[in-house]
Amino acid sequence: MSNPPPNRVFNHVAISVPDCKAASTWYNQVFGFQLVGNQIIHIKRSERPDDPIFRIYPASLNEVHMAYMTTGNGVGFEIFEFVDPKVYLPESGFEYNRGGFFHVCVTDSEPDALAAKMVDAGGRRIGETVHPVKDVICLYAADPWGNVVEILDASFDRMATLACKGVR
Repeated sequence: MSNPPPNRVFNHVAISVPDCKAASTWYNQVFGFQLVGNQIIHIKRSERPDDPIFRIYPASLNEVHMAYMTTGNGVGFEIFEFVDPKVYLPESGFEYNRGGFFHVCVTDSEPDALAAKMVDAGGRRIGETVHPVKDVICLYAADPWGNVVEILDASFDRMATLACKGVR
């Protein structure tokens, strides 16, 4: 019998935006995420052709700005601004039915207040505030670049445990 794989920890998530500096400032002011090293990294293939990013991404990538941020529980949050070729944003809003990742989630004791802060800073609400299980508040919002953020007032473990027990 083979051993089950270890339950690995989440290391980081990355988003792509048209303005890395504006996004890193926004995520700091709204969520308190901290910019590691207080700098945004600028990498050009013409200056650093052997940089690891150019060995990972296709040959079409020539220039990128990157911000490494850290969250309250140490999970990383990377912000990429693809300069050459330029980033493009989807034309429609919340593409929940598009394959792949479609939201990240933060935990906050007052989801509606945090969503209001997001809206005041240029983001937008998506749908209504709901209670997926008893005593848990959940809502969706988006940053100014359309990246979707779910806000829960409970840990994922607590919400999932209550849902599995049928606590509605």
